[in-house]
Amino acid sequence: MKIKAVLTIIGLLGSLSVMAKMDTIPVSRNYKTILVLPAPYDFSINGKELNFLESFPTKSASATSERIVLLIYNDVAPDTSDFTNYTIYTRDGRAYDFILELVDIPAKKRWTITTDMVDNLEELSHKKSVTELNESDFASSPDIKDTMAPSGTVGEKLEIKPEKEIDREPLPLTQELYVLDRMEYIRRRCYYNQFNKGKIIRYFSKYDDVFLWLENVYYENNEIYLQFRLENKEHIDYDVNFIKFSIATNYKNSSSNVKTEHKPLFRYKVPKKVEGNSENYFMVVFDKFTLDRRKSLMVDLDEEKGNRNLSLDIDQLVINNPSGFKL
Repeated sequence: MKIKAVLTIIGLLGSLSVMAKMDTIPVSRNYKTILVLPAPYDFSINGKELNFLESFPTKSASATSERIVLLIYNDVAPDTSDFTNYTIYTRDGRAYDFILELVDIPAKKRWTITTDMVDNLEELSHKKSVTELNESDFASSPDIKDTMAPSGTVGEKLEIKPEKEIDREPLPLTQELYVLDRMEYIRRRCYYNQFNKGKIIRYFSKYDDVFLWLENVYYENNEIYLQFRLENKEHIDYDVNFIKFSIATNYKNSSSNVKTEHKPLFRYKVPKKVEGNSENYFMVVFDKFTLDRRKSLMVDLDEEKGNRNLSLDIDQLVINNPSGFKL
């Protein structure tokens, strides 16, 4: 009996050892580590996203490619030993927590993530699905008071009217809703896409450890949607004074350069404050526009009572080649 008990304990310790190894994923400079998820990728939280770089399969429209994440360590980073936290969310709402560790040669380069590794079962049991959202969910959203009116009504706040209904049923995100209430449609489109995974690679402006990232540019109907992420890796809070947009000409720093204010049609969750060591996603929507090769869209973010101001120059190729929303 004693021998059996000892063998049982050894077996349990071995299982715990395997689980501990599964929680740590090795990442190398010279090899890509492949993660295969059980459901399509949604977004991730990466403690050191400038060191542990994330990418995705290109030139593939297969369903499998939506479940693949590629990890590699930044070749220009000076570190010889490094690790960080890494959490992946899939579109079904499940979250998977890992530690990423820098190694010379990973012993295993392909990791299959399974649903029994999920770390947010309790959260999922209390979470309402998107189909259960009702008007009160939107009405309580803090972005409503900051929503701007369409261009041409400067200074006037946009009044969010109750959702249009047909036979007392709320309208889905359809063209019918767009025709009946354009602003409500745009607001809902922002709501459902505010946390989309960024597809524009490393497009950002920074001041020390404060970053303004351009995550995505979308086009639908007659609007251009810009998705941003304001990341504050410093300990001091970042208070936003204003964010302005303008069309700028650039003739190699010539004195003839001109900036013309370009007012948004709609702002969604533009933050007033980003606390230290946190980030905020927000979206800004414009009436359809394009740029010629000598113009760009300038984004100027001004810090209130501070000097950590950011300017992001968005090239005409980015604006003129937007993505479409996934259905």
